[in-house]
Amino acid sequence: MINLVFAPPVWDRFARTLIEAPAVLLDGHVERSHGAVNVIVHRTEAVSVPAPGRRPRRR
Repeated sequence: MINLVFAPPVWDRFARTLIEAPAVLLDGHVERSHGAVNVIVHRTEAVSVPAPGRRPRRR
């Protein structure tokens, strides 16, 4: 398991993106301590996800 850690100013800045986006890209650094793995998040970015649907047929 990996823990995502947001400092309050980072959460305040990116909370809307994190809550509303179907997928996000996170930028930060990894810390390991006593068997736990934490990602200290510095920035987030929404990632577009294609809508599910049928593929057009090839002829």
